[in-house]
Amino acid sequence: MVSSQNVLRALKGESFFKNEPFRKVRNFLKQYRDQVGIWDRFKLPIFFLGKTESPGMRGFKPEKFVNTIFVFGFLGFVFPLSWIYPEIIPFESHTVTEEKKFEEKKSQIFQEEQTQPPKTEVESNQAASFSGKIIDWDVEKLTEYAVSNNPLYLAEKQNMRIERGKVITASLYRNPIIQLQQQFIGVPGGGGGSSGPQVLGANGSQGGHMELAPGLYQDLDVYGVVSLRSKVAKKSFEAVLGEFDNFDRLFRLRLRQNYWAYIFLTNLVDYNKEFYENYSDLLELTKFRVEKGDISPLEYERLELERIQVEKFYRDALVRRQLVEKELRILSGIREAEGIFAFKTEMRFKSLEDLGLKLRDTAITTVNRPDIAALEERVKEKKLNIDLQRREALGYVQVGGEWRIKGNEHYAGVFATIPLPLNDRGQGKVLSAKEEHRKFELALEAKKREVDEEIEASKKELLAREDLLAKYERINLLQKNKQLEQKSRIAYVRGASDQVTFLQAEKNYLTVLRDYYEVLYLYYNAVEIYKAAVGKKTERE
Repeated sequence: MVSSQNVLRALKGESFFKNEPFRKVRNFLKQYRDQVGIWDRFKLPIFFLGKTESPGMRGFKPEKFVNTIFVFGFLGFVFPLSWIYPEIIPFESHTVTEEKKFEEKKSQIFQEEQTQPPKTEVESNQAASFSGKIIDWDVEKLTEYAVSNNPLYLAEKQNMRIERGKVITASLYRNPIIQLQQQFIGVPGGGGGSSGPQVLGANGSQGGHMELAPGLYQDLDVYGVVSLRSKVAKKSFEAVLGEFDNFDRLFRLRLRQNYWAYIFLTNLVDYNKEFYENYSDLLELTKFRVEKGDISPLEYERLELERIQVEKFYRDALVRRQLVEKELRILSGIREAEGIFAFKTEMRFKSLEDLGLKLRDTAITTVNRPDIAALEERVKEKKLNIDLQRREALGYVQVGGEWRIKGNEHYAGVFATIPLPLNDRGQGKVLSAKEEHRKFELALEAKKREVDEEIEASKKELLAREDLLAKYERINLLQKNKQLEQKSRIAYVRGASDQVTFLQAEKNYLTVLRDYYEVLYLYYNAVEIYKAAVGKKTERE
């Protein structure tokens, strides 16, 4: 905290007048004393708003001693700001708890900065991670890498550090002001009938001796504006922390959704490629049988059309995967030159209990939504801001003191300036602050309702996806269709089945395969949406 005590405090072992500003004044006076010659027997007896009796008086004077002590005692009482700042009565009764909470959050950021490795170390770790240029991480490892290295994520994280600087700025008091004033400076041709050059301050006709008046001024926060502004800034800081946590929640959700989409489309590409290659082999066999005259050329053309259709599915899946890969690289911060995605995660059905989600329990699900927490802090901030606008309209009380030295006459004086809020009492700003507070209260209520509906909808979707997949697993849908497709293929190759039956079995199996993996992808997507809705970031939460 900046205080006028730091400015007025003398160095250890030195007098008050040996501080830097007053040392310059003393040197300035010494130069004029040497040039003009009127300071030879200069003494500094100070009387409160009075002047000395005689420059030659050397004895001890009780009134001089009392006046001097009074002046310095009064200034010493005025300028130490920490003695007179009032205590602010907060709106909430748990201010001490909130202060501890703020300090804990701030210390966490300090620890993150201290534990963050240097850039060269990060680059070396990246080089080690990308050795071989094959990235086969699971979703948790990819997410942790993204939140540690992606510039998109780290740029958003800087908002917390920016807001921390605003908290420091809000807690600072105004700086003291030193004023040096010099008057009655003689100028050539100023009067007295002398046409020769005149020395500054030596011509009595110019108003007497030159007058020097050093002064010190300070704005005092008697209404507690700085203290309350600091509390408002801390609430804003906590709101920014909540907003970043919400960004982190959405960032992780989007990354994990694209991860599962990439796994799904990779499976789709692999299966369509396999079918395309099988159709190509069958097309060669059919061509041979047509040449032998075993089957009609019409069957060859029909099979060729089916292969073209499968190839279309295969190419479409490649394009879709490329688009998802682009999004995944943007979110993970991994460029194509740095590594090739080859995730080994197997997409298979897991029940909600296996995933650690017990949605069928009657107990209420714990919700930890950072966007709600951020809005709650904003509401508190806007509530404090109403009183802050009232106090800022009252202004600051300015106090000061000065010495006036004119020849052998020495004066000291103090003053105080108090603004009178008669016309402008901040009525408009107070009204705006009240309306803004009401706005955030409504936004908080709307967000709570939105979150409740979001959780309920994601829960219903997830349960429906699980029931459908559980039914698929019970009837063993994929395995039965695969067996039927293999039997139909063997029968067609041996000539025991016609082409229509074979193609129908192939289409059925391919359709079931696509639908099954699409439902499986939507299931995992619903899992991620539900986790984000209740505020879960990782599998461990």
